[in-house]
Amino acid sequence: MVMNIIRCSFDFDGTLSETHVQDYAQELIERGIEVWIVTSRFENAEKYKDFFGTPTLDYSHSDLLEVADRIGISKENIHFTNMVEKSEFLTGKGFVFHLDDDYLQHRPIMMNAKIPSINVKKGSWKNKCERYLKKLDSL
Repeated sequence: MVMNIIRCSFDFDGTLSETHVQDYAQELIERGIEVWIVTSRFENAEKYKDFFGTPTLDYSHSDLLEVADRIGISKENIHFTNMVEKSEFLTGKGFVFHLDDDYLQHRPIMMNAKIPSINVKKGSWKNKCERYLKKLDSL
């Protein structure tokens, strides 16, 4: 018997960097759902210098990696888009939804990747995530 993998995608900065979102992501993992981090960050910190000039922040990703490790997201499930549209990565990979705080990300994801992109800044974000997961149960 082949099991279908259920996978969801979370932005990091302003989304999975928040404790209440981390709690939800960890709950999904405990339910057997594959959680991914899809971030616009550059994988190579040196690229920030080319893109933004001299970086003033620590771009070692230690914050992201610490959260991922603590809540159980494997390094294989972390994708750095290097400032390319997230929809390019998300397209065709079977994600149920993407959760993000950047309103500029939502439309390209919904239009190009053809998956729901949920705004974590809206109070009903968790209910929306659950609604998309429940739709899978009825299939």
